[in-house]
Formats: sequence, C-alpha cells, structure tokens
Amino acid sequence: MSSNIGAEAQAAYNKYLDASSIEEKIKCLEEFLSLVPKHKATEKIVALNKSRLAKLRRDQDSEKARVKSISKMVSPFSIKKEGLQIILISDYHTPGVGKTSLLNLLTGAAKEKIGKFTAIPEIGIYEYDKIRYQIVDMPSIMEGASIGIGNGKEIISQLRASDMLCFCVDLSRDYKEQMDLLLSELSKSHLRINVPPPPITIEKSGSNKIQVFYLTSESKDNKNIEELTERIREITHAGGIRNAVVRVFGKITLDNIVDTLNSSVVYKKAIILGTKGDLSLTENTFHNLKESYSNKFPLIIGTSARKNGIPNNFGEVILNYLKKIKVYTMNKSIVAEKPLILDIDPIPTVRDVAIKIHHKFFESFDYAIVIRKDDQQQKKKVGLDYELKENDIIELHIK
Repeated sequence: MSSNIGAEAQAAYNKYLDASSIEEKIKCLEEFLSLVPKHKATEKIVALNKSRLAKLRRDQDSEKARVKSISKMVSPFSIKKEGLQIILISDYHTPGVGKTSLLNLLTGAAKEKIGKFTAIPEIGIYEYDKIRYQIVDMPSIMEGASIGIGNGKEIISQLRASDMLCFCVDLSRDYKEQMDLLLSELSKSHLRINVPPPPITIEKSGSNKIQVFYLTSESKDNKNIEELTERIREITHAGGIRNAVVRVFGKITLDNIVDTLNSSVVYKKAIILGTKGDLSLTENTFHNLKESYSNKFPLIIGTSARKNGIPNNFGEVILNYLKKIKVYTMNKSIVAEKPLILDIDPIPTVRDVAIKIHHKFFESFDYAIVIRKDDQQQKKKVGLDYELKENDIIELHIK
C-alpha cells in the first residue's frame, strides 16, 4: 500500500483485511475510501478499492435477493409499469414538497392525500396525444436511503426500473440542500443521472487473461495508453474477473471502468420540477436553481399546483426529452388506437417495430406498408431497414 494514503487510511485498510463478514468488509472499505486523500498519486488505489467495494456489494445484494425470494413477499413499492413510468421524488420534509399536488394536477389521482405524508406510492395515469404516462408519487427519500433508511432500498429499486425521474424541489426552501441529498443517495445507490453509459464494454471470456482493445480514433486519444491499459487490467482483476475482452470506444476515466464492472449501475434521465412557484420570493429561487443545475439537468420546469402551473404539452415535452417518437401499427386497414414508443437514437426502423411486437414478425418478415401523411408518396412498400418518423403507420406482412 502506498505511503501517500496516511496513517488513518492505512489503519482502516488493515481492518478491512482482517474483517471476516461481507458487511464488515464493506464498512471498513467505505471508511478507508473516505479517509484516502484524493490526488493523482492515490487515483489507482481509490479505483482498485472502489472495484473491490462494488464486488462486495454485489455479493451482499445477491444474498439479500436470495433471502427475499425465499420469503416471496410482495412489496407495495414494486409497481408494474403501464405506459411510460415517471417517478416523482423529493427529500423528506414537513410540510411536504408538493409531489401529491403535482400528481393530482396531472392525473386527478390521490386528491384526498394532498398535504398528508405519503407512506406508500400513489399512482395516476396522465394521457397526452394517445400516450399513457404512469405518474408515481414515491415516498420521500431520507438521508441514508441508500442503506435502507425509510424503505430506501425498495424505493430506489423501483427508481431503477422507471423511464424517468422528476426531482421535485420545494422553491420555498433551500434548493441546494434538497438536491444534495437526492443526488448523494442516488449516487450511493449506483444511479447515474443524465450521463450516458461510458464508452467501454467488459465481456468475460474463457481464457487469454484480460485483453484491451481501443477501437476508435477517439479511444486512441486517451492519455498514457500503456498506463491506462495496465490500470484497466488491475481494476478488472480487482473486480473479480480473471479473463475478459475489454473494448474502449472513447475517452474514459478510472471511475468509468469501475462503473462498467458494477452491474448495479444504471443510467437514468431526470428533470427538475420546482414546486410552489405561486409563493412570493420563489421566482428568484427558481432562477438560482436553474443557474446552479442546468448543466446537469437540461430540463428544469417551474410549477404551481394552485395556479395549475405546468405546461399544457407536458407529455410532448417529456417525450422529446427522452428522445422518443410514437408510431402506429395497422392490421387490415384498422389503425391501432395506442401508439408504439420508439427511441430515436439510433434512428428506429421497421425491424425495431417487428421485434417489439413479436419475434415471429421479424423471423417471418416479408414486407411492410408504411403510411406517412406528409410525404408526396404517402404509402410505401418497404423492408426491415426502412427508417421511421413520428406518426408513421406501419402494417407488417409475414411469409
């Protein structure tokens, strides 16, 4: 161990080495990482032990999942998705932030619960342009939620499965305090907010140890390629993988490697909804909120439940933010009432529709008819690779 880490950190690391249980090892390693001074000389040590910590947490979660499956209890926090699932989250505070008022404003649900503590999720359906959005008012996130305080584990488990998160921030209070708590607890729970997955894949292999390939010109611009390659091998090995193929597609950091090794890490889109915008003095707070967080949150909306202050085209705003489009299927000249929702990156094709409906439409595909009302030739016979646009109507034909 490097002498750069200090005596306290060294003592904590020795405790980790002596620990016998997974819980004790996790606690000691967390303490060690909190004590290590953060600078260039300790970068490798920190990354290596973050990888070890991630593996210990995976082992711990696997054991908890095994115990939970034995009990077969159904949690009220486990919510079956209907349409696009959007979850409202906030910090814990009395009086509340106003999530339930927002839920009622959008969906008409839970009107009698406004102003009361939300102990379990409240759910409503918001419809816009034939798209159903399942809006979930989730119980508040408390300090320590990442380790289970206030049903934190169950709450965060559902956040991981959602399509988008809405950080509800009370504009009548200290917005930074609220954001710091939410971002901290989600980060500790391995949720990465409004960042793309890192341009690296790590695939286990049967032999040949750990091979690293730089596959794009951007990836070859990483500084000190030879040193980076050695770090990748060390961190991957510390994460419990002995043989693997590592492919790098762009600029990466050591933390990116740790995240890629950690199967618990998920990447979520999120927006901020400033609540209680009808109160005096909140206009300046909202301006400061946007100024402080617009780099991380491209979409920040001020709201007021009392004045029905939320965009009339909220559904369209969300769909655009999530970079999705809607298309319709047709069977025997009858157009489906509910649209299919497709990602626009990469550009969706007829193939995506065929696979989304049922694998038999892809495996036995013959051709498709696409109706596009704004084209000169509105009706076309096309193949699997035909690129789709918003509001296209697609009829699939199989052999």
